Amino acid sequence: MDNPIWVKINDILVLINDNILMTILGVVFGIQILYILLFFVRAKVYPKAKAMHKFGIVIPARNEKDVIADTIKCILASDYPRDKFDIYVVADNCTDNTAELARAAGATVFERFDPDPKHHKAGYALKYLFEKIMEEHPGEYEAFIKFDADNLMERDYISRMNDAFDAGVKCARGYSNSKNIDQNVVTGISGLWYIRDCRFASNFRSAIGQGTMLGGAGMMFAAEIIEKHGWDCLSASDDTEFTMRRLNQDKIKTMYVKDAVVYEDQPATIKETFKRYMRMARALNGLFYTQGIKSFLLFFVRWKWTYLDMFITLMFIPICVLMCIWLPIYYIYIVVYHALREFKYGIPMYDAQTGMSMFWKYITTIGYALAFAFVLAFILQALLAVILERKRLKTTVKKMIPTVLLFPAFMIIYAAAITIGVFKKPKWAQVKRNVSKIEVSSAQPEAAATDGGASPPIEAADAAAIVAEEPQTPRVETDE
Repeated sequence: MDNPIWVKINDILVLINDNILMTILGVVFGIQILYILLFFVRAKVYPKAKAMHKFGIVIPARNEKDVIADTIKCILASDYPRDKFDIYVVADNCTDNTAELARAAGATVFERFDPDPKHHKAGYALKYLFEKIMEEHPGEYEAFIKFDADNLMERDYISRMNDAFDAGVKCARGYSNSKNIDQNVVTGISGLWYIRDCRFASNFRSAIGQGTMLGGAGMMFAAEIIEKHGWDCLSASDDTEFTMRRLNQDKIKTMYVKDAVVYEDQPATIKETFKRYMRMARALNGLFYTQGIKSFLLFFVRWKWTYLDMFITLMFIPICVLMCIWLPIYYIYIVVYHALREFKYGIPMYDAQTGMSMFWKYITTIGYALAFAFVLAFILQALLAVILERKRLKTTVKKMIPTVLLFPAFMIIYAAAITIGVFKKPKWAQVKRNVSKIEVSSAQPEAAATDGGASPPIEAADAAAIVAEEPQTPRVETDE
């Protein structure tokens, strides 16, 4: 082990790890820690709009018979004037009665059938839907809001987005909450992941006037974007792609509207969670090496922090791969290397600052790193997020304690799923709908306007006090 060649190889590996990779990890995670430390900064609040702009609400749906009607009813229960928004659903390659249920609930429905499995993604469905809307209703809408088929939202969601749009915002995301955060620990952790991102990263970005990343449920964007590009985001992570394309091509930042609250269903098992992040990883990894790298280069042209910030955000995908592959291999190697030198050959190396042998120094360093990164840092930020957002959680702080304590385990699952997903294209499988029940604010909608050929809207009494309750019904997992 004292061979000059081995010593040289070891020195090179130490140089790569300590001076290059640790620097990259330090920058990426350092920014996230900064967001957490600045938790007290308040997000921008948009003034009440002077005008009620007309919105088109778009929903891609594939075999969503269990939830599509509740979503539409919840939108119709909005406090926004009924003649100022229309709901459109694209029933994409459905083999159930999603289309009929959506029409009966009050939406205009377009049915799409495409036998090519490569086109069975929400992006292709939205492309088709926007082509139909632009063809039949050119220039009618000033902005669009996209929801997923299982989303619920607070009754002032459209109003809050209208405030932002009236203030000049061209693209925005809302507050990503969870429909079933207290169903079990798995749904709690998954839901808390998005809440934590909203409360820390998105909050701070909004406060300093910088853009954020579209992710989770709900998004608003100006109709002029569709008129110019159509729907040009066809990857499996079309919301992230939309963020990056608009920033890079159109100089449009995605802004955060903290009071526009939308609820998303979270996977209830580790297996489903793992598949979810595997599916996301492949698309996000591709976007990093295309739109992400482009954003990095544009930072040096436009000198706007958002470009570098979005690049670093997408960089978490290769960082996960790095952490799951390089770090275990490197630290196992370095510990074995110094263990052999010290205990087998009797030629230990010592750290000049601590006086410890390098073997015990690395053992100690690994222990401290795991304790801080996975236990202390993630538990504390999860607990802080729960305390700060307790009024918005559809549960109690007490019920979230197991979720907080197990939050570090989620990071291991997340990193492993991302790593596998980058190298292996996941296969679609049937999953069960979760049983979730929440109450969102109710509203008495104004008199319904003609909605472009849809079935008559539901009665106000049916639209008020929407409660989502999903049966254990299997469905095919898709990008929609």
